[in-house]
Amino acid sequence: MSEAGHPRLAIRGLTKSFGGVRALSRADLTIMPGEIHGLLGKNGSGKSTLIKILSGFHKPDEGTLEVDGTPVALPIPLGRSEAIGLSFVHQNLGLLPEATVLENLIAGDHERIRPWFIDWSAEAARARRLFADHNLDLDPWAVVADLSPVKRAQLAIVRAADRVKAHNASASPGLLVLDEPTPFLPIEDVRELFAMMRALKRSGVSIVFVSHDIDEVMEITDRATVLRDGEVIGTFETATSDRGRIVEAIVGRSLAQGRLVSDAVAAPPAISVRGLKGRMLQALDFDVAPGEILGLTGLIGSGYDEVPHLLAGAQPAKAGQLEIDGRVRDLVGLEPTAAIEAGLVFIPADRQKQGLALDLTLTENAMLPLAAGGRGRFWLDHGQREATTMDLIRRFVVKAQAPRQAASELSGGNQQKLLLGKWLQLVPKLILLDEPTQGIDVGARREIYDRLFEACARGAAIICATSEFEQLEMIAHRVLVFERGRVKAELRGSAVTKSSIEQACYGETKVHEPF
Repeated sequence: MSEAGHPRLAIRGLTKSFGGVRALSRADLTIMPGEIHGLLGKNGSGKSTLIKILSGFHKPDEGTLEVDGTPVALPIPLGRSEAIGLSFVHQNLGLLPEATVLENLIAGDHERIRPWFIDWSAEAARARRLFADHNLDLDPWAVVADLSPVKRAQLAIVRAADRVKAHNASASPGLLVLDEPTPFLPIEDVRELFAMMRALKRSGVSIVFVSHDIDEVMEITDRATVLRDGEVIGTFETATSDRGRIVEAIVGRSLAQGRLVSDAVAAPPAISVRGLKGRMLQALDFDVAPGEILGLTGLIGSGYDEVPHLLAGAQPAKAGQLEIDGRVRDLVGLEPTAAIEAGLVFIPADRQKQGLALDLTLTENAMLPLAAGGRGRFWLDHGQREATTMDLIRRFVVKAQAPRQAASELSGGNQQKLLLGKWLQLVPKLILLDEPTQGIDVGARREIYDRLFEACARGAAIICATSEFEQLEMIAHRVLVFERGRVKAELRGSAVTKSSIEQACYGETKVHEPF
């Protein structure tokens, strides 16, 4: 056990450059035993570089590291972080979906398990004890692909905590780095994950919680450190800190809060939807005016998130019609290509799996919608394609090295801006958004909002399905709140506030007709 008073982790003067570009500049960071410490910053601020140095992926140019008061030589040998008390859970969780929970739990645990003989019964019994210690309802023989997102995250976290305990040379509970574990989780699952983090904290484990969600960081952490352009801007006691001050530290300037749009859009409908039905959705009717942003929200399972998928043909509709430009289209059997031809574009929540081809270049991603429309199908002007991509990169403020760069090399915020630009270049009549700023920093969010406002000014209608009430307060002219597949409440103009949306979601339903 370390001596009393020693930090769990102490970084001093950590510096790293790539090709003359300084990613980290003399960064200091101190994490105390049993502390949950937030790590905040825009995409490209240096968070990922710092984590990769701690995991042994990068060699720093300068700096020192101590764990529980013991100096650690840098660079850390790749794969040896657990031996000094550090373990990592990245956003993709590092799980094999086709394998069982038990197989994932022991995979790579070579110091404890000999691959030529595995006592599966003993390992399953050990797994059950481990899960019971953490109050987790996990079946060792369940296939990971069949687990809910929060159960997968819990498995990855308990595996990381177990590895530190098993392989750490000292008796220290160790430190976990949770790198963006929550963006794809609904609010109820985030609460469940936070309960697990608090239990780990009570056992003495230190946690670094990396997130773009300032509200989550302020709720779960004891302190938070902000990085900007590779430098530590400050460390804040989150219980007593002002949210606006933290935002200003992240982006380098104050950002206006509250509504960014006018109270209402007074215009005849541009889009009409009648009788839309999905798995949860029940006979939905609504209109959207040109230049209007219509927000859709509700609690998990309420059905609001089905709407953009149904309208885009990404999920089969059971019934419904869409009227756009005076033409009525049957939504049953609607193909995505037909939706695009009708003037609809869809920005999915999972940009990496559903929105972009990460192995392709920025140019290839940007040109896919144009090629699908028949432009450039038989003859490719590569110079013109790259010029078009460069113009898109400039207009949508995508931080990239070159059009031939792979989309996988961009940060999450820049991937989202590329995805938005990729589809908005078609000048659509209806833009369908599903969690458009999930896992995006506050600066990139405002840039995305500005592009949406520009589309509204051109007359596009926008439907935004999101669980982020504060986002709707900022950008939505009108909000439909869903419950059990139907619209429970409609909020307009100045009535669109975070508190009114929360009240509509959690308040008692006034109409008690059977569903």
